[in-house]
Amino acid sequence: MAAISSLALIGLLGSIVIAKSAGGYADAINQAGSLRMQAYRLMSTSERVSAHHPRMSWQIEHLQATLVAPSIVGLIPEKSEGALGQAYDSVLESWRNELLPALEDDVSSNNQAMNEIVEDFVSRVDVFVGNLQKNAEKKVVLLEVFQGASVTILVSIMVMVAYHIICGVMPPFRELVGVVNGVMVGDFSGRTTYRGNDELGLLSRTINKMNASLSEMYGQLEKRVAAKTHELKRSNEALRMLYLTARRLNGINPLTQDELIDVLHQLESVTDEGPFELCLSLGAGQDEVVLLSSRCHGTQGRQGTMVSEDSWNTTSACSDATFSEEGGNAYAVRVREAGRDYGELRVIQPPGHMLAQWKIELIETVAGLIAATLSLSEKANEQRRLALMDERAVIARELHDSLAQSLSYLKIQVTRLQMQFDRQRYDDVAQVVAELRHGLNSSYRQLRELLNTFRLRINEAGLEAALNEAVEEFAKRGELQISVRGQWGRLPLSPNEEIHVLQIVREALSNVVRHAKANACEISLSIDDDQVHVLSIRDDGVGIGAESESDISHGMAIMEERARSLNGSLEIRSASPSGIVVSVRFLPSALKRLPAVVG
Repeated sequence: MAAISSLALIGLLGSIVIAKSAGGYADAINQAGSLRMQAYRLMSTSERVSAHHPRMSWQIEHLQATLVAPSIVGLIPEKSEGALGQAYDSVLESWRNELLPALEDDVSSNNQAMNEIVEDFVSRVDVFVGNLQKNAEKKVVLLEVFQGASVTILVSIMVMVAYHIICGVMPPFRELVGVVNGVMVGDFSGRTTYRGNDELGLLSRTINKMNASLSEMYGQLEKRVAAKTHELKRSNEALRMLYLTARRLNGINPLTQDELIDVLHQLESVTDEGPFELCLSLGAGQDEVVLLSSRCHGTQGRQGTMVSEDSWNTTSACSDATFSEEGGNAYAVRVREAGRDYGELRVIQPPGHMLAQWKIELIETVAGLIAATLSLSEKANEQRRLALMDERAVIARELHDSLAQSLSYLKIQVTRLQMQFDRQRYDDVAQVVAELRHGLNSSYRQLRELLNTFRLRINEAGLEAALNEAVEEFAKRGELQISVRGQWGRLPLSPNEEIHVLQIVREALSNVVRHAKANACEISLSIDDDQVHVLSIRDDGVGIGAESESDISHGMAIMEERARSLNGSLEIRSASPSGIVVSVRFLPSALKRLPAVVG
């Protein structure tokens, strides 16, 4: 490639030089050719004017200037040995020795002599012009020869290069391409056989080394990918096992031993270790030890065996209690949650066998899930016990505040009745019996109210829906119009507060239906600037009458007790123009816990 480039450059430069050297011949030939015309013009002018005429002088000077013009003189060799130099000297000699003296001596009268001189000068100019043309043609021929030689040499070199490429470069290059194509499809076993010292040989050796390195790296990569795939599969199995274990343990209440056995089976299957044993110390005094093993199936054998020892505590019981008959080391993980130790989870290993780190972490995580499930189960049982105690306390309070008072009153009346019989005061017996009947009715009514209270539930629809049901019930019972207005949506009330509000409304509506003789009733809820909630029940009835004052006062006492449960106050006042208004003012407990807003 360097030779071809050099040859092309030389040919180009040579052509430029030759073309440059032949560039002045055209101008010189034109100038020399003009000498003939000027000679004939001088001869014609000499016949009409004298030798000293300005026109004659100007034409002589012009012809002489043309003879020594740079375009002509520049082509004449310094040594006039060649034909061109001799022809030029002959022209100068004819001009200086013959034509110019003849013009200055004014021999124009002799036309024959002047014609001969001019013809001789013109013939010498013709010889000179012919020599100029021959020299110009020689330059062109030289340029053609030079270019032909350059093209010939260039073609020869190109043929040699093409032969070298076809015979020396293409075979190893095709081999190289085949190896590269194999690499593209993952075949790193290909090798090139070319061992030259040129660039192609270097490239072949480099690709051979690259293939060897890639083959080795690919083999290692396949092993690493297989290891990573196995590790990922193992991690997925462990995560799936943890997910299923958490879902199974959290979805069971109470936790059964069969489920714990299944968890041990899954743990043994995933880790390929075992057997696994689970020792749990349960009971209030932690003196009941439950032993579970992954090698036990169903409910037979020693699964779920309860071992009772008064002297065992949690640690010693689960450390000493075992039923594994296989030898080997045991790796134990404590089953502990929030400071509560439930026992331990053990895995039996052959002597000298060490657990992998991921297996240890998986076993510890499963132990933590079991401990969390046991802790949540205990907390749920404790919450159920507390809820049952709270419910019993509420029932006892309601019975004490209502039915117990009425029964005490009835007991006193029975004592009075007995005294009247003993004193034989039969006239007062009817009055005592009437009071007993009224007390029994009141007690029965209180019992029904208590039953309604204990049965009352607010469903998922909320307080507003339960209130609408109560309104429909009492509207049908008393044949009156009951309207509800106010901000009942999304009240910040706890479930107990909702029950108390609903019971106050039901008690007030019951009094309206039984005693007020009203045609309409309105229930409203408003909230003042201090977030205090005001519940109002207004009717247009007759107000509080003397004949029913005892029943109404008892109902008012119940409402007042419920208002105090809301940490509020009950107010009863007359409405204008008729009826009464029952108002309860209270602040929900949720709003009491909110921080004060500083302006």
